[in-house]
Amino acid sequence: MHAMRRITALHAAVVWFGISAHQAAAQTLSNPDLSLVGDFRVVGRSQEAADSTGERELSFVFEELELDFNAYLNPYMRADVFIGIHGTGPDVDVEEAVMTVLRGLPAALQLSVGQYLLDFGKINTQHSHQWSWMDRPLMHRTMLGDEGLKALGARLTTLIPIGDSALGLSASAFSGSAFEAHEHAVAEGHESNEDAPAEIMGSARVSVFRQISDLWSAELGASYLGGDYDPTESLSTHIAAVDWKLRWRPDSYRAFSWVLETMRSEREVASVDSLATSIHTVDAWGAFTSAELQWTKRWSAGALFDWTQDATVADAETTAIGGFLDFWPVEETARIGLVYRHETSDRYNFDNDTVTLQFLWGMGPHKVHAF
Repeated sequence: MHAMRRITALHAAVVWFGISAHQAAAQTLSNPDLSLVGDFRVVGRSQEAADSTGERELSFVFEELELDFNAYLNPYMRADVFIGIHGTGPDVDVEEAVMTVLRGLPAALQLSVGQYLLDFGKINTQHSHQWSWMDRPLMHRTMLGDEGLKALGARLTTLIPIGDSALGLSASAFSGSAFEAHEHAVAEGHESNEDAPAEIMGSARVSVFRQISDLWSAELGASYLGGDYDPTESLSTHIAAVDWKLRWRPDSYRAFSWVLETMRSEREVASVDSLATSIHTVDAWGAFTSAELQWTKRWSAGALFDWTQDATVADAETTAIGGFLDFWPVEETARIGLVYRHETSDRYNFDNDTVTLQFLWGMGPHKVHAF
């Protein structure tokens, strides 16, 4: 009897080892998951906006074709690559190329190295095809850069369960060259030394997620980044952000989400006066909020408010309001969106009205999921 038990246990161990080895080999040797996300738009502009930007009042825009490659390297690591092709020309952008150690580190830490969307606020961590409002918030454009902030560096993250809540912590060290917004901070006549080595900047984010009930969940986060972004003049920036997301989802047919994000920027800016370079500090605030209601399986609608002070020019504000409507013909494989946006700014003397019709589609595991 004891011999039979030993044989049975040995047989089970052999089977378990064989299955584990097969899974590890499959994770390591299989081809990566490949996905494509296409974003085509029809944009209508007011005549003043078209004249100012050099665009037509009605234009067709191939906003982006995103190529996603995702795979486990082994049972402990995975790699994710997101490449954006903008338009039909040769404009190719590596949005993310990151390797992540998922397990094996102490304190349930995860380590990511490469280029990734910085954990700063909630919206910056998302790809633009997840937003029903389509356009990046104004404060992101002036404080972080036209395409948000993609960090080239290393990041540590962990998730700590606390009762019905979860505490998320992340910290990054990244190259100051990723801080694209500094290109707009150099005044005419002041030349930045592009060969100067980039400084190392840092950021951190803490968030609390709570499942309030079976229907409601909420997430509150706070972020900070700082450091020198211009190695020539040692110009520094400090930005803080608070973000909030509330979600209600009683079933797969109905949902409501409200997102709110606010930022404060303090940036040193170089200017030229009488052939001498002077440094002054520009303080700026910004806020973005959007509420969206899905009332059937295929339809949702929402509204937005977008406002910011310019991060490099004092006493310059831009404000936008708008609404959007989404239709999902085949669940998460395609979305047809319509956005109206009314924008005014101290930077130009006309009202910027746009209407955008978006055709968004996804092939592969990476779907056109909602924000």
